[in-house]
Amino acid sequence: MSTGHEALVAAAWVEIPQFVSATALFQSAVADQLGVPVNDLHCLNLVSAGLAVTPTQLAERMGMTTGAVSKMLDRMEAQRLVRREHDPHDRRRITVHPRPDRTDELAALYEPMAAYLTERIAGFTDDQLLLLTDFARTGRDVALREATRLRKGGRPHSTRKRRPPSDGLPN
Repeated sequence: MSTGHEALVAAAWVEIPQFVSATALFQSAVADQLGVPVNDLHCLNLVSAGLAVTPTQLAERMGMTTGAVSKMLDRMEAQRLVRREHDPHDRRRITVHPRPDRTDELAALYEPMAAYLTERIAGFTDDQLLLLTDFARTGRDVALREATRLRKGGRPHSTRKRRPPSDGLPN
């Protein structure tokens, strides 16, 4: 017979991957409504949050080649999702910015999820918010680190040739 704590751990192991999958499905549905690939939406989220604002940063964060990022940004500019600008201090450097003319459309797509999260988070104690924020931050960091590890040890990108096996990872 398991303890209450063991049952909660087991429930977390079931629910967390389901939450991640449902979030990916939601992001895919938002991308469909915008008429863009889900990677473009992922890129827009990184740019809007200021987490990746140059093509090189986007390539690193998204696990893409810089050439693939350039094609993606071309597509996103045509869709009026982003604009590229030359850095006024270094004309060789390009920065990527979200386009404000699609903000209302994006906000409408995210509004039901934003309302749910706003309502739920408002009821959390400071300790619960600290726990949630720490869990999300450290989980993100581990996921990014593991994505990098997998790409270095296996296929760095889905369109590239397979690397010879290393570190016991499957090809």
